[in-house]
Amino acid sequence: MASIIGVETLQHTNGTTAATIDSSGRILQPANPKFSVRLETSTSSNDYTSTSTSNVEFDTEEFDVGGCVAISSNVATFTALVTGYYQFNLSVTFQDTGGAGHLSTYLSIDGSTTSSSTNEDYRTLTDPQGGSYIALTSSHLIYLTANQTVNPRLHVHTDTSVMIRAGTRFSGFLVG
Repeated sequence: MASIIGVETLQHTNGTTAATIDSSGRILQPANPKFSVRLETSTSSNDYTSTSTSNVEFDTEEFDVGGCVAISSNVATFTALVTGYYQFNLSVTFQDTGGAGHLSTYLSIDGSTTSSSTNEDYRTLTDPQGGSYIALTSSHLIYLTANQTVNPRLHVHTDTSVMIRAGTRFSGFLVG
């Protein structure tokens, strides 16, 4: 015969609530980090053609459960609160890409990017071939240790008129 244990709240030994079970049986975790940031105002034309990558710009925090993301000088930085697997989603919409040889987006871990010509940094790549608008969308499951950081980055090859459009988004959450 199975035993039934009536549990409503699980607490850490320090008294902090780790999880609750609501009346529908859903387990709620208040410390489960998740976030979403977006660009509300399109950038002006920028010179993204340097030999290194640039930051993807963001200006609006949509939500931040756990205090895991910060925007400073239009740079969004996610910091892992605990060691585990995190799901990240990045969608960057570009405008005036007609002269670009190629466009790349990256997720930089702890501020490092190996190179604009490798695929080691969760890279997404496209060749706009004369198009004016391009969206690069990527989704990555990444294992991080506590306090590691993630920043969205980009590289535009040989075009100084490219803009990042409003609606560009970066989001993520702890899987476990």
